Amino acid sequence: MVLGALVNLALCLVCSSVELFAVLLLRGLALLAVAAVQLLRLPGQAGNAALEATKGAIDAAVEVVLGVAWDVITAVVSAFLDFLWSVATGAVELTATAVTELLDAARNGSEEATKALAAALEGAVDAAVAMATRLVESYVGALGNVVDSLN
Repeated sequence: MVLGALVNLALCLVCSSVELFAVLLLRGLALLAVAAVQLLRLPGQAGNAALEATKGAIDAAVEVVLGVAWDVITAVVSAFLDFLWSVATGAVELTATAVTELLDAARNGSEEATKALAAALEGAVDAAVAMATRLVESYVGALGNVVDSLN
């Protein structure tokens, strides 16, 4: 009976040791599988973070480009309106001067009237040339603003 109890105790010890070894082995394999899954997830998370950073950079670039485009548009419109205002005031001044000269010439005689008419036409041509020159200068100035804004 003592021998049976010793054999029973030895078998319990062997079974407990095998069970402990199996539990440790299976737990280690499970932890290894979890670690492998975590390692496989890391590149995906890094790629996702890279995509988010790229999206942020693209959003910022679009915002900057739209801001520059808005500044360019406002500069061009402002220059064009300034040009139109200067042309309108110049035309009014020229017309007033020509009418005054024509009225004075009509009072003084027809020869002077023809001279005044020729001078008025010459002034109109000069005004048209000045208007075209201002238009080109305004266009060049607007292009310069666009180039400056892009840099």
